[in-house]
Order: sequence, then C-alpha cells, then structure tokens
Amino acid sequence: MDHKQRIAGLVSGIEERGIDGAIITGPENIHYLTGAPFVRGSYGKILFVGIGGTASLIVSDLDYQEVIGTVDSAEIVKTDFMEKPLDRLKKIVKGTPRLGFEEDLVSAALKERISAEFRVEPLRGILERMRERKDPEEIAVIEMAQFINDRAIEKALGNLKAGMSELEIAAELEYNLRMKGAETFAFETIVASGPRGVYPHGMPGTRRASSGDAVVIDFGARYGGYCSDMTRTLFFGDPSAEVKRAYEAVKEAQERAVESVKGGVTGRKVDAVARGILEGRDLGKFFVHGLGHGVGIEVHEFPVVGPSNGSPLAPGNVITIEPGVYVPGRYGIRIEDLVVVEKDGRRTLTKFTREMVVI
Repeated sequence: MDHKQRIAGLVSGIEERGIDGAIITGPENIHYLTGAPFVRGSYGKILFVGIGGTASLIVSDLDYQEVIGTVDSAEIVKTDFMEKPLDRLKKIVKGTPRLGFEEDLVSAALKERISAEFRVEPLRGILERMRERKDPEEIAVIEMAQFINDRAIEKALGNLKAGMSELEIAAELEYNLRMKGAETFAFETIVASGPRGVYPHGMPGTRRASSGDAVVIDFGARYGGYCSDMTRTLFFGDPSAEVKRAYEAVKEAQERAVESVKGGVTGRKVDAVARGILEGRDLGKFFVHGLGHGVGIEVHEFPVVGPSNGSPLAPGNVITIEPGVYVPGRYGIRIEDLVVVEKDGRRTLTKFTREMVVI
C-alpha cells in the first residue's frame, strides 16, 4: 500500500465518522501517511487531511529540504519565518469544520490551542487500526531491522566477558547496531544482570556481570522508520541447575507459543499456551506481563498478545512472543522473537539462537 492509499484509507475512516478532516501531529502517523523522515519525539510538523482527499504537510525551514524530495502523498507547505505551523493551518482550513485529532498523542496544551480555532473530536484509533496490519513492503523493512539486530548480537558476543558492566554491555550492542546499519535504536537498550534481571524494563547500570549471572538483554534497531525488537538471556559462566531448568521452561514456552500463532487465533489463546507451560513448571507466578505486542513504526503497537485480547490475530500483524520468569532477588529470564502472522501459520523474523549461550 503506498502513501496515497493510506491517505485514502484515513479519508474513508473520517467520512464514516461524519467529520470533515483530520489534524495529524504524531511523527509516527505522519511517517506512515506520507513517508516523511521519522524523527522520534519531533512534533514540529502538522499534516492536514480533508474529506476530499486533499492533504497538506506543514513544515518549517528546518524540515523543508528533507521532506521536499521524499513526500508525494501531500502538498508540502512551508511556514514563513517565525510562523507557527498551527497559524499556517488556519490559513489552509476555512470555516469551522469538525476535525479529528490523535487523542492519545496530543498534549492538553496543544488540544487547547487547536480547540480554540476548530471544532475537534477524537479520531478514536482510526490510524492505530490501519497500522495493525502491515503490507509486504512494511514487513520487508521490519525484517531488515531484525536482520540488523541478529548481526549485531552475533558480533557483540565476541567482545562480551564476565566483569563488564551493564552499561558496557549496552554500549557494545548499540555500537554494533549502528555498524550493521541501524539508523537509530528502536528504544532504550535494556541490560539487567543477576538479581536486577527481575526488572523487565531494567535500564543498564554500573553493576558488573559476575560468574553464573543471567543477563537479560532487550534491544532493537530502527531502519527505514520501522522497529525491530528482540530479547535474549545470556549467561556469564555456567548457571545453577535451578536457573538452567527455568531457562529451558521459558524456551519451551516461547517455542510452543510461536508455533500456535496463525491468523484467526486470539492473542489471549497464544498467551495461554506459554502461560500454561510455565504454570506446569511451577513458574507461572513469576511470569508477570503479557506475552507480546505489535511492532511497527513504534515498538509497542496493536495488537496485544495477552489475556486482555480476545480478538483474532490477522495476517500482516507483526508481533513479539516474549515469555519471562522473574524470581525476586535472584534472577530474570526472557526470550523474545519477532513473528509475522500469516493465514495458516507464522514466519519468525528473529534468527539468533534460542539455545542457552554461556560466555
């Protein structure tokens, strides 16, 4: 699906809602609809889409040269010097139309400013639903991002050793992500060793990995505006028999859950496959999060793969499968792959081994 078709899909959605257009400010959604270069956290652009299919991307001099050669689904409108994008929008949009806005992305201050000029109402997930199912071109870009992840960890392994701090481990991984082609990182790299491994989102610190430690590493590349996401648990020296058993239980739960993925199966059912295996090993109480989530322009998108999602997965969904066990005060283990949902099965994009890696 090209960007003009995505604009048309948004127009169809807002027509069904009975509104006159949409104001898009989120960089993720602007990238999705226009292909404008993605800059995480940048909210300097405004995309206006009207029900007739007209689309105007309002940018300042800071972005004009970068977008002029890359966007073909919208007219590029450059603000005057010191003119705010919202002031230019007022010149484009005539009258007092009813306009949709991204209620989960727009700050209270921006909503107040927009509401002072237009009648606005929430888009209620129109774009999020569009983005759930990836087209073949999107999947190819995500696959390349994951390929970069796989190559980065393979290269990093040769330089990891006991005694390194979590920060040093993260730096080694991030260096290799860049060297293998990542434009930036999909999210802040997670490295949590030994007893800190119980923090599923533990940021790297100064703790040094010692012999026998399980080290949870969760990292991702951004390539072509899309994300990859993977987790492996590495061991700096031989772990105890108890930890080995827990690792094998997580590995089995992860593999069986991946095998259960196909179009039409609910996120809840896939989660139950992994959760049931861990419960059968008396580890279920240590699995403290859902099994996975969608990945795309953002590293956390719909659909959810967990107990809360009774809706069927659909071909084109790209999801993570990431069971974990977190034993307070002792260790954490997680294994995560990136998977494409297909009509009668799945395709795993992550190629790095799930077998135990001891450094």
